[in-house]
Amino acid sequence: MNTAAMRTLFVVLCSCALCFGGSESRFDTSQIDSVLERSGTWIEGLYVVLFPRPDLRVELQGVRLSTAHVVSFVTFMGSEDNSEMMGEVCALSSEMTPAIAKLRAGGFTITGAHNHFLGESPRLMFIHFMAHGRAVKMARSFRAALAVTTTPLGQAPSPPASSEPDWARAVERALGRKGIYLAPDRTLEVDVPSADFPAGPMDFWFESLLYFQQGPSGKVAATGDVMVTARELNPVLNHMIEEQPRVFFVHYWKIATPQDLANGLRATLAAVHTREK
Repeated sequence: MNTAAMRTLFVVLCSCALCFGGSESRFDTSQIDSVLERSGTWIEGLYVVLFPRPDLRVELQGVRLSTAHVVSFVTFMGSEDNSEMMGEVCALSSEMTPAIAKLRAGGFTITGAHNHFLGESPRLMFIHFMAHGRAVKMARSFRAALAVTTTPLGQAPSPPASSEPDWARAVERALGRKGIYLAPDRTLEVDVPSADFPAGPMDFWFESLLYFQQGPSGKVAATGDVMVTARELNPVLNHMIEEQPRVFFVHYWKIATPQDLANGLRATLAAVHTREK
């Protein structure tokens, strides 16, 4: 995804062709911003609003997950009166049922509800959804779902500036791909778009996302998801429904040296039909 502007805010992680087309038109988002109480960012023809959860301290194998992985978000495409919305809600187990109820009450289609990690504490679940209609009405329903969680609402603070650390440059060299260092989260993100879809707004959804953060004992923790088509993976629970070609997302986690992580991920990506950004 073309995330340079958005990543100065915070981050996002993780999907269908649907009937979106390749439009890059923009519309007045002031009503959406008013309802959600924060501003988003245009990424080509997609309007993205992020809701990180710094209220949660989530740990996995001795590493505190950055808010790059503990985040809800929503995207809009189309027009104010005829918009396509997609996104996900990051929820604790106790927040799942009320959040899904709010989304369904707004007419949303729940396309997936699953974990992204194994063994993290507290347990996180991610509710994937899509909807179609008036942008401001859908924004109200999305905010209602966030409101039954402990997600901080209101305007997000401005992120501090920070230079890329040595470990991040080591990962980039080993992987052979340039990433984006997310200073507020101390996380390196590498985006790998799928070659099965044309470049455009939907790059946001049709790509593999590789995340790295500093781990214990000089090692690096890697997580994210690798997007593959049906011919590249046996059918599994997925983020969406009825997209063509059928796509799936493989979530992963590992702590190792930059070279070991890069070797494994490069071998994985070699089996996937990817393209350069």
